Amino acid sequence: MTELPSITVLLPVFLRSKSMDQVRLLREALTSVADQSYPGKLEVLLVDDGSPFPVQEFASDLGAAESLVRWMRLDRNQGIVGALNAGLSASKSDLIARLDADDRWLDGKLAAQVAQFLEDGDLSISATGMVRVDTSGKEIDRHIRPGDWAGILRFFIEGGCPFPHGSVVADRRVYRVLGGYPWSGVVRHCEDYALWGTWLRFFKPAMVEKAYYSYRVSDTSVSAEFARQQAEASQRVRRRFERVELTTVLPKMLPSLAEALGCSMFEAGVLAYRLWHFRASATVPEAAVGPLVAILPDRALTRVASAPAWRTVVGSPNVETSGIRQVSLRADSLGETA
Repeated sequence: MTELPSITVLLPVFLRSKSMDQVRLLREALTSVADQSYPGKLEVLLVDDGSPFPVQEFASDLGAAESLVRWMRLDRNQGIVGALNAGLSASKSDLIARLDADDRWLDGKLAAQVAQFLEDGDLSISATGMVRVDTSGKEIDRHIRPGDWAGILRFFIEGGCPFPHGSVVADRRVYRVLGGYPWSGVVRHCEDYALWGTWLRFFKPAMVEKAYYSYRVSDTSVSAEFARQQAEASQRVRRRFERVELTTVLPKMLPSLAEALGCSMFEAGVLAYRLWHFRASATVPEAAVGPLVAILPDRALTRVASAPAWRTVVGSPNVETSGIRQVSLRADSLGETA
């Protein structure tokens, strides 16, 4: 990425009543985006999740920052996953950011994260530390998480969700490859954590080790209202991630896979993900077999007579592979091989 990327901020909103206090918080959230003074293309896609009345009725109460808003109203309430996935489908920007209607970004957030994307063409997602505040806006505490790849993976296992959701800025292409936020009831109330559990296996992350995001703690938040269900679902995600033991493997093997394929790390991640998720087959350079075995310890890679070229699987037909020794592989769940 060499030019300033376009950014869409996904902001889902569901207002149960015509509360001017909620409108005030929404105005503050929008203002915190506008105050970033981002010189690239920036919009806020406000997804009205089937509120009893159109949230757009309050457009004139949202201040100058309302000029950034693209309005989207769902016919019925779909919940956070439905609202986010609808917003993802309607987004066309290079990067997708997240913010909730009662939270705020702090000065310098976008500049710090966009700088990471401009410096590292392999980066797929960036998040920041956060300040937790109470309902009056008073600071409770600060959370700064590890910024390096291996540290993020360790935190996922040892500490929980590595990314404060409202701080995330991420490559839209990866959301599309992974199918957006998971709908499964098994991971309800921790959909973002479940998504990162797959994302981090195949695409490179980073953190800004500074608090640039203000998260408002309230008794009605999902983490408070559904604490037990969220903890149980999070534990299932954590155990699944922990079993594959990839903390030290991924930062080495994904770049090795990209080198063996002669492509970007994004494309290498797409190949590994599709082999893993769809139990697919692909013909790859022989040098890619070792990295794939390391990245996919929960899949049995078996040689087969023929398979689609990996370029076809990834959708990059112009990658040059002539003269390179090729191997056809099929990925199966362990115990399913012939």
